[in-house]
Order: sequence, then C-alpha cells, then structure tokens
Amino acid sequence: MIELQNEARFPAFRDILIFASAVGFRQERRVPFTATAGDPIRYETLTAPTFSETLVNMIVANVVTDDPEIMDASRIEERVKIFVEYANGGLEYIQEQVNVRHRPAAMVVLDLVTEAFDDDGGVKPVSVDDLLGGVTWG
Repeated sequence: MIELQNEARFPAFRDILIFASAVGFRQERRVPFTATAGDPIRYETLTAPTFSETLVNMIVANVVTDDPEIMDASRIEERVKIFVEYANGGLEYIQEQVNVRHRPAAMVVLDLVTEAFDDDGGVKPVSVDDLLGGVTWG
C-alpha cells in the first residue's frame, strides 16, 4: 500500500482502500482479510468523505441482494467486512498487475481507470427520468 500511496499519489490509506474495493468488486475478487496486528478498520474512517459511504453501501447492496436489512445500522460491521474483503481482493489484483505488466503501481492504477472508462464507454449524460426509472412513490 505504501507503493500506491507514494507512486500513485493517493493522499491517505483510506483512499487506497476505497479504490482497491472498487477494483476488487469490478474484478469479482473478494478475499477474506485477517488482521494480524492492530485494530480493525472503523466504519467512520472509511466514510469520512461522504461519497465513500455511498460506495461501501453500493458494493454491499450489489453483493447481498436477498437481504435488504444488510443496510440496517446494526449491521455496519458486516458491511465493513464485505468492503474490506473486496479491498483486499483489489489490492491483490493490483499487485498481480504490477508483477505481470512490469509497470509501476501508478501506471497500473492509470490503466485500470482507463480500462474502466473504455469498457463502459466513458462518462455519459443521464436524464433525471433515467435515474428515477423504476422508482415508485408510495
């Protein structure tokens, strides 16, 4: 992770975990994490920037599709566990890419972001109707 912070210029370890979890989810890499030392990751640490909480919840909602109560406040630890497993999988994938491509971590990160935009066709404008499609009000 230090290589990612130094080379790819992630400002904090939290930002690396957020990026890595998105990579892990995209690559369908969920790897259990066992902490051998230190405290577990606190939810508040992950969600300090408001958008981070949204990413955590989006990943969990896409993984645990048959249990809407996963979003309940009492199940924060389960959501963090899922998020961390995807972050761990993403970190493994990034390391594999560094090893296989023989490129610095910063270039691998740039490649992953570019590939994500290429695969999805880039950023596209979306109408409010499209965003609210399927939403019913009471």
